[in-house]
This record gives sequence, C-alpha cells and structure tokens, in this order.
Amino acid sequence: MVVPDAPMPLPSELPDRLSLTGLYTDIGAKTIAPGLVEFTPNNVLWSDAAEKHRWYQLPPGAQIDSSDMDHWKFPVGTKLFKEFALDGKRLETRLIWRVADTGNREKDTLVGAYVWNDDESEGTFAKDGGQNLRGTQHDAPAADTCWRCHVGEAGHVLGLSALQLGDVSSLPLSAPPPAGTTYAAPNAALGYLHANCGHCHNPEGGGWQDSHMILRLDVDEHDPSANQIVQTTVGVDLEHWINNGYTKRVVAGDPDQSALYYRMTQRDENVQMPPLATEKVDDAAVAMIRAWIQSL
Repeated sequence: MVVPDAPMPLPSELPDRLSLTGLYTDIGAKTIAPGLVEFTPNNVLWSDAAEKHRWYQLPPGAQIDSSDMDHWKFPVGTKLFKEFALDGKRLETRLIWRVADTGNREKDTLVGAYVWNDDESEGTFAKDGGQNLRGTQHDAPAADTCWRCHVGEAGHVLGLSALQLGDVSSLPLSAPPPAGTTYAAPNAALGYLHANCGHCHNPEGGGWQDSHMILRLDVDEHDPSANQIVQTTVGVDLEHWINNGYTKRVVAGDPDQSALYYRMTQRDENVQMPPLATEKVDDAAVAMIRAWIQSL
C-alpha cells in the first residue's frame, strides 16, 4: 500500500527569502509555481502608478467560505502574492499566508514584503519595510503596517472578493451563487472608492471610529444613487476634520466644496487620503471623482 506524503507543516513566521515561499519553481527564470492563479481586481488600488501582478493559491481540495458573499474567509494554507514594479524594475512582492485558525490574527495570518535585489535573483523579507526601493520613490511597508489596511476585512484579503472579481464561477466556493451571476460596482467612481478607501472606511476598519463613514460596497448594492457610500457622504457634515472652510464630506454638484475630493488631491500626511502608501496624486481618479460629484 502506498502511503501518501504527509502535508508539509505550515510555518509560524514568513521565510526570509522569496524563493522559499512557493511563488516560483525557478526564481531566476521567474517561473510561477503550479497551482498559483493570476488575477486582476475590477477596481485597482492606486499605488503611485506601480505595475502590479497578483496570484493566489488555495490548498488542494479546499473551499473558500462564501456563506457571506461580501466577506470571504479563506482556508488554512491559502497564499496571496502581489508584485510591485516601476520602470521595468521589480521592487517588492507582498505575501499574505493563512497558516492557522486559532482566532489570533497575527498567528493565523502572516503578512509582509520581500524586497528584490538589484539583479532580481532574490527577494529578502523586510520585516521593517524599505524606503525608496531601487532608486524609486516606492516604499515597502513594514509587516505591522500591512494590518492598518487589512484588519478591516474578516478574511484579511482585499482584492480577491466577489465584487472585485465579478465572475466567481471558477472558484471553489462553499456557497456559490446561481449560474451566470456576476458582480460589479454601480459605477467606476464608487468602485474606486470601494477599492481605495473602503478597507478603512467600514464598520470594522481603522477609519470607522472617527468618521462612521462607509466607503465600501456590498454585492447587492446596484443603485448608483442609493448605497452606503452615497448615504454616508453626500450632504453629511464633517465631524473630526474641519479645515479650509470645508463643512461637508461631499456637496452634491460641487466638488470644490467637498472635503472628500479635496483630500484626494493632497499629499500632505496630515491631510491626504488615503493617508499612507501613496506619495503621488492619482490624477485620473481625481478627475473621475470630480465628475461623479458634479453629476449628483
């Protein structure tokens, strides 16, 4: 009788080299390992125009708990990678690895960034992050900083979700939707806010305590004029950030009197939104949000 190999034990901390994470079978040749699936979210997080590639890997035979279609929970053994590059240079690759299910966030889910060396033969785990990688303005986050965005989602995964994928028919979901179901934001502006702001501005996120503003969408919100984002921003008074004469989060028809719009145009750490992980204004998004507010 052939006895199958026992599964490899999962780590209690991230490996010190990217080549040991299972992303590549040959890191020199950049050969992605079997079982990893590349994906692109419908609504992309702005990262100062960095080029990004994303992959996920589920354990063989495992399912994603989709009993709540807005908040997936991933099986132990799940890995997610995101690679950042600028001007053709690989800068860092981030990893989320679910290794246990004890209820302790830091023990159950390992997070961190690997900084690429100059010849791109290896990436080194940077627990404390890194600044201005390879001569660019791009910074890699410290492992602790990752949680500032990821803590607000039950499964700690942001880009791999029903709303962000649209078509989920190829995924092993515990509660799949009816055949032919697809998901999408009501419009591009709301999708942008969901992807770039919603991970903090939701009842479980870091931005909730101060604002009680919801900038994320649920899969059943289809009406561009009636959803949580509109309800908690348009015509709503500012409470904790009052500056330069702004009194409302969003003033329908008037972006120049809307604090949300103004803060998107700034890159001062005390004013800007998002407050971290970006040093350049997303000009295309600013124009889109301006047009959206004008249309209200």
